[in-house]
Amino acid sequence: MMRSMFSGVAGMKNFQYAIDVVGNNIANVNTVGFKGSRVTFQTALLQTMKAARSPQNNMGGTNPIQIGLGSQLATIDKIMTQGSFENTGRKTDVAIEGDGFFVLSNGTQYYYTRAGSLDVDMNGTFIQSSTGLKVQGWRAIQDPTTGTRYVDTNQPIGDIVISAGMTMPANATTAATIGGNLNSRVGPIPFSMTVADTQSNTDYTVRFVFSRTSADFIRQTDPFTTSQSYTWDLYGEDGKVKAVGFMVLNEFGRVVNSGTAFQADATANGQLTQNDFGGNVPADGTYYTIVKDENGQVIFKDNVPVAGGNFTISATGIATGQKYFVIFGSQSAGDEVALGGDANISIPTAGEARFYESDNPSNFSSLEYQSPKYITAIQMYDSLGNPYSVYFEFTRIGQFEDMQNAWLWRAYTASGEPISYVDANGQSGDGTNDYVGGVINFNESGRISGMYGITWNGSTLDVSDTELRTIKFDATHMGDSTVQANIDFTSLTQFAGSNSAAFTYQNGNALGTLQSFAINENGEIIGTFSNGLTDILGQVALAVFNNPAGLTDIGNSLYVVSANSGLAQIGTAGSGGRGTLIPGALEMSNVDLAEEFTKMIIAQRGFQANARVITTADTILGELVALRR
Repeated sequence: MMRSMFSGVAGMKNFQYAIDVVGNNIANVNTVGFKGSRVTFQTALLQTMKAARSPQNNMGGTNPIQIGLGSQLATIDKIMTQGSFENTGRKTDVAIEGDGFFVLSNGTQYYYTRAGSLDVDMNGTFIQSSTGLKVQGWRAIQDPTTGTRYVDTNQPIGDIVISAGMTMPANATTAATIGGNLNSRVGPIPFSMTVADTQSNTDYTVRFVFSRTSADFIRQTDPFTTSQSYTWDLYGEDGKVKAVGFMVLNEFGRVVNSGTAFQADATANGQLTQNDFGGNVPADGTYYTIVKDENGQVIFKDNVPVAGGNFTISATGIATGQKYFVIFGSQSAGDEVALGGDANISIPTAGEARFYESDNPSNFSSLEYQSPKYITAIQMYDSLGNPYSVYFEFTRIGQFEDMQNAWLWRAYTASGEPISYVDANGQSGDGTNDYVGGVINFNESGRISGMYGITWNGSTLDVSDTELRTIKFDATHMGDSTVQANIDFTSLTQFAGSNSAAFTYQNGNALGTLQSFAINENGEIIGTFSNGLTDILGQVALAVFNNPAGLTDIGNSLYVVSANSGLAQIGTAGSGGRGTLIPGALEMSNVDLAEEFTKMIIAQRGFQANARVITTADTILGELVALRR
């Protein structure tokens, strides 16, 4: 009879343990990073009344006869499941999503916690706000030469210090990237028009196509002037050139100067003379001259002297009996193109670029023109952090020599520092002439196919064979030497769309002072500086264990390593199963109140039942004592 009383006492004691665990879980339902516990029981001693017997002598076997002596506590297990998250908006609050633990130190020992309520003390040391223990991780190392900060996670962990006066040193710009689109539909747009010959009742449909030649740049006196010169070819329906001329347009598309080419019928192979022009020749002088054939190809370009009305143009492409179009500098053969009979087109010489049928002004076509220039800017820095506004000017020249979609570019500073250019061979010029800029050629898919330097000697625009995309300028007047930057143009495109080219990156910066910091999901502490840039200041370490439930809870939401937890495996967030961080949030307790209340009811009923065992056994003992009466 006493056995049942002892079993009841053991049961009551165990359910008291269960109530204690439930009470602790409920008490910590709002504790940051708390992990709930559960209780399990196991049988205590058993008294064997009769041992088991195996079958023998035609008799079956019998099971053992045992009387249990109650239960005992088996385990109190930590439930290490993920808790829910609460957004706090506080930059130093961090929650762990995964199995990791923050590593804290008091200088002699490591502690581990899931409570990510962190802060910075008066010395700038990263700490856990509730205990003052120092958060462990890696401090960023600053290169003494470049000032670049980096985190070496192969080094031992230590305290993380973020000083309010931290600075980012100035760096000179050495590289920049430009991306976006350059509009291919700028400059004069090709157009067609139809004029009538009333004498033969014939209609002529012609097409004006604009291109650039070296003569155009001489005519406008500089490759980068506001007013741009174009050579136009007038094609007939048979695909042959019927007339050639030039037109200089200002930025608003209004005509500054224009003219038509002289026409000549070659009477000898390899040369044209004044006799081939029918007596219509320019005044005496020396002219930079281009000659085009009926296919629109330039077969000659050079200076031609005219004296006493006499001259000779020698070119291997000239053939007897063929028609040629010759432009002598800015000289014009007239302002009208004759197509046949009375079908003539008047060429605008000033003002609005309107081409009209000579004897029918109501039949006209106005040239669609948008300035071929586009300018974007970038802020560059010297090694002392002095800023320089550098402008990049792009000018579409389209078809030029063997390039179909060419753009000239040059750079200049707002403060007037002279810009020079350096090609891939380290040269600042081609031959005896310095580069005045560069040229970018796009292929038919709108992508860059080549980048070269250009030189200008006042009369000839030459394109080098060497890649060019580096600029430099003297900054000694500000205490530095030379700023030299390599420009990455490869992200530029040329499509028929709006201009959007802009610089997306440059690696220079002014001196910056730390303004604020934040922690990202990898535990990196990113500082924001007064120069608008960010830099890494450190990185928080996380630890994982083979058996995290085996850690010893020492209070204050802290754990220490036990004999069965395994050693701490320390590394970065996002690696090795350590989980990632959620900035501006805290992990709440993983206690489920509904489950805890259910356990409480079960423990209460279990305690009551075991108490009844004791009172029942006492009643039976009372009856036994009463037998003596």
